Amino acid sequence: MPSEARLPLLLAFLGSVVTALALGWWWLIFGKVVESGYITYAQAAPCLAGTSDLCRLAEALCTNDHFFGIRWYAPEALWVGAALLAAALLNLTIRTGVRSIDQSR
Repeated sequence: MPSEARLPLLLAFLGSVVTALALGWWWLIFGKVVESGYITYAQAAPCLAGTSDLCRLAEALCTNDHFFGIRWYAPEALWVGAALLAAALLNLTIRTGVRSIDQSR
């Protein structure tokens, strides 16, 4: 498999890993706050992709009683994962278009 063919697979793999880690990180922080009854998952969901005063308050209410001791979440992690997945899709789409043009000649 040529290296050009591997690029979309690599981007998709990295994007999936980063997105999964971001989701786990969000759940680690906001899951504890929801479990404590401070906010609901519906209120915490927007914090997955951005920050607000409610998100910062929820992070401040997060206790340190989980394994990693992390008390904050960075929504940029989700955006990086989404960008990698979009780059993989775009690269694959462009490749498919170029291949179909070459075959039609």
